[in-house]
Amino acid sequence: MRAFKGSLQLKFVSAIICIVVPLLGIIFFWQAMAEERQAWTQMINQARVLTQQIILTRQWVSDSQGVFIRQDSPGARGGAGFYSDLLETERGTLQRFTPSMVTKRLSLYSLDQNLYRFRLAGLAPMNPENRPDEFEMAAIQSFAQAGNQEYYVLDRHNGEAVFQYSAPLLVDEACLSCHKNYTRGTISGCLSIYLPAQHVLDSLSRSRSQLFLSALALIVLTVMTLYFLVRHLVLRPLGRLEAMADGISRGEFPGEMHIGSGDEMDRLGRALQDMSGKLEEGRSRLEEKVRSATGELARANDELKTLDRLKTDFLATMSHELRSPLTSIRGGLDYLRRTETASDRQDYLQIMDKNLRRLVHLVTDIFDITRIEADKVQWNFMDGDLSELIGEVAEILSQQAEEHGVRLDFRAGEAMRACMDMERIEQVLVNLTDNAIKYSPPGGTVAFDLVRAGGEIRVRVTDQGPGVAPEDKEAIFKKFHTAPSSGRGEKPGGTGLGLAICSQIVRAHGGRIWVEDNPGGGSVFTFTLPETCAG
Repeated sequence: MRAFKGSLQLKFVSAIICIVVPLLGIIFFWQAMAEERQAWTQMINQARVLTQQIILTRQWVSDSQGVFIRQDSPGARGGAGFYSDLLETERGTLQRFTPSMVTKRLSLYSLDQNLYRFRLAGLAPMNPENRPDEFEMAAIQSFAQAGNQEYYVLDRHNGEAVFQYSAPLLVDEACLSCHKNYTRGTISGCLSIYLPAQHVLDSLSRSRSQLFLSALALIVLTVMTLYFLVRHLVLRPLGRLEAMADGISRGEFPGEMHIGSGDEMDRLGRALQDMSGKLEEGRSRLEEKVRSATGELARANDELKTLDRLKTDFLATMSHELRSPLTSIRGGLDYLRRTETASDRQDYLQIMDKNLRRLVHLVTDIFDITRIEADKVQWNFMDGDLSELIGEVAEILSQQAEEHGVRLDFRAGEAMRACMDMERIEQVLVNLTDNAIKYSPPGGTVAFDLVRAGGEIRVRVTDQGPGVAPEDKEAIFKKFHTAPSSGRGEKPGGTGLGLAICSQIVRAHGGRIWVEDNPGGGSVFTFTLPETCAG
């Protein structure tokens, strides 16, 4: 289950709303439904009481075989029936009113008062006006078929809501005196009461509105009260604790801090304050140790820089001083090789010449690397043709390649001009080509390739040697890292400085150098140079 993200304040408010709103909503909805049920229950009870009152009145009139009323009285007007039973008395002519006629007059009276109206509906009425309508037919069928004792619906008449209630009328002995076609105990019809219900609906609507407003006000008041309490008792202390913890994380250790809540928050604040004091004390001790260690490191660093400078100066001086006697020795060795004719002595002289060349090469490399690291090299950047330079290097090393049985492959094309120190780049090309010749097997090929790409020239030297192990592809450009054997049963005799010097020279030109595997076997050494000189 994914956690809800947000501030604690938002979570509290959301939780309060999610709990309070549905709960109070259910309570007020139940209250509204209860009021509606109570209103309709009162309406039904009122209809029942009226029904019983009217039925009792009819029963009394029926048991009395009718009542006599003066024909000229207000209550007798419009009360003519199918029977004209008249009685002459001293007070005037009296007319007998049947239960049906009395019911009709009572209905007219109540209708004049705008209270309610009711009427009788029979299955075989003597008066056509008493035929049942649609509602009354449904009520009579409910009484006869389902055995119900009442039937009611809420309907609208002339745009006003009307509650229609109906109760069954049973045939008794008194009814048989007028209705000869009825059977005693059967349902002869129904008594229908029509109560105005618009005021009930309006009252329920007003009540719902009041309940809604009350619920809304109560919800808002409850949420605001709970939010105030949560903010005052929880969020505000948490905010102060958060500020304290944030200050501690930034190294700002506050002094005495009092939450003032007197509960768990206050105890947590005191614990943070104690932790802050201990952290400040520990930081002070650590800073003192760091200052002491930094001073010692600074002194050691100064000593190391002094030693490194002395070492560099010593190597530069010694390599420079060694070159003069070595040159003299080489001159003498060349003289002996030209003048000595004995074959055994020539063999010794050749061995001496070979080792002398290695010694001169080592001294030269040490001299170059120390001067580069000491930043004492005088660079002479100029616009030159790399294609022509590679051709010269290939020509210089062609004899060495023939001695090893290796072919140099370079097809000069268009001029490839780059910004470079010609002497130093020639040194890079010589070192890379010399290594490629030494590591390529007899019959192998060393190829040169030039590519222009993205404002720079890429020079690639490809050999067919044993390749470079993945773990050595970066290490071979570091000082004193020697490559593995050439595979011809002899050691290349490298100083471990050649590729390091190449890397330093290329970086001084603003380029890069790296090695990759040759798909056909061997290695591809690539370095880049800018096409144009800066400034």
